[in-house]
Amino acid sequence: MTDRIQTLLNMNGVCACGKIHPVSLQTLVMERGALAKIPEAIRGLGNYTRLVMICDDNTYAAAGQTVEGLCAPLWRREGKNFQTVCLHTPAHGLRATETVVSEVMASMEACDLLLAVGSGTIHDITRYIATELGLDFVSVPTAASVDGFLSSIAAMTWHGVKRSFPAKPPVALISDSDVLAAAPYALTASGVGDLLGKYTALFDWRVSHMVTGEYICEQVISLEEAALREVLACQDAVAARDPKAVETVMYGLVLSGLAMQMVGNSRPASGSEHHVSHLIEMDVITRDNPALHGEKVGVAAALVAEKYHQILSLSPAALDVHAYTSLPVDRIQTVFGDRTDEVLAAENTPDPLCEADATKLMNLWPEIKVLADRTLPTGEELRGLLCTMGAKATLSEIDLSDDLWNTLWEVSPYVRRRLTFMRLCKLIGQ
Repeated sequence: MTDRIQTLLNMNGVCACGKIHPVSLQTLVMERGALAKIPEAIRGLGNYTRLVMICDDNTYAAAGQTVEGLCAPLWRREGKNFQTVCLHTPAHGLRATETVVSEVMASMEACDLLLAVGSGTIHDITRYIATELGLDFVSVPTAASVDGFLSSIAAMTWHGVKRSFPAKPPVALISDSDVLAAAPYALTASGVGDLLGKYTALFDWRVSHMVTGEYICEQVISLEEAALREVLACQDAVAARDPKAVETVMYGLVLSGLAMQMVGNSRPASGSEHHVSHLIEMDVITRDNPALHGEKVGVAAALVAEKYHQILSLSPAALDVHAYTSLPVDRIQTVFGDRTDEVLAAENTPDPLCEADATKLMNLWPEIKVLADRTLPTGEELRGLLCTMGAKATLSEIDLSDDLWNTLWEVSPYVRRRLTFMRLCKLIGQ
């Protein structure tokens, strides 16, 4: 599997989409016992002399202690410095916030390389700090839980608002399959949910391209689709927690991260299903929901896919082309309260629907329906896949009421300035 990723890393020239896709990853190790190769991998990256490892209580036990034992004595013998910054994990889970970032930066000694040892939250914190300080960082995942390990986006909850900041991707990824297989299975199931969310994300991207001419790259899409096929091909083994199958999940997540790097944003991996997840994470309509990010994404993807197929079963004559007149500021104010100004300024100015035309959307309706029938599983099918692989599949399974779905559908498009089919449906009264 890593051979195919290595081919991507060595890809040069202009893609068929007309763009050059930069990939910053220099070193990739995905195998059993990969932790032992970390000192060698770091040496191969350059002459770094002051390392800071960022982890939390759980990820220190899972891999950080081993990394520390491998690197710290070696670095100190050579007159170099190795520091561990271990964050306490609250009962409700660690979050990537401005407070945590400040805590880590205040604890750090001077350094020239960061090591992120953990899952999604630790990586978002580390990549944000790496970007702020102009440092390189190395990714050491401890669970196949999210697709953000190689992302060039830091997903943060900043002053209570879910935000995506452009940030540095890692220069190396060292993934130990034994560590991944030993992680709590809920984390692997979260990774499965994050991957299955690509079905709705890619559909959203293609529809936006059809309606507005937004840039798209079919080669990048093919990476995501290949990752999905490989994971689905071993779904029973994933459920059985087979280490090789868990490695396949991680491979899919890595490919998704590379797809985001190649495009320069999260478009290939994040659409309406992530907007639903982000709204839940913002704690404006729910409070301290304990579900993992990928769990929320998987549940949302099934709900969104179900709604998409329902709407697309309608004839164009049943759609109201004059339904949308302007951004519903009053409704946004009701939901987001004192965070409204930031949501409006960062994600809704200008209104993304100004780029779309309702008449063109209606004219494309038959083609969009064909696309959905060809590429988008039904909600029932997605829930079946989630259940087969031991992932959460319904709102009630992530401690939310089924009655919340109508509000999530109505309001979640406003958390990101990105056109999705969900947001386009505002144009036609759906």
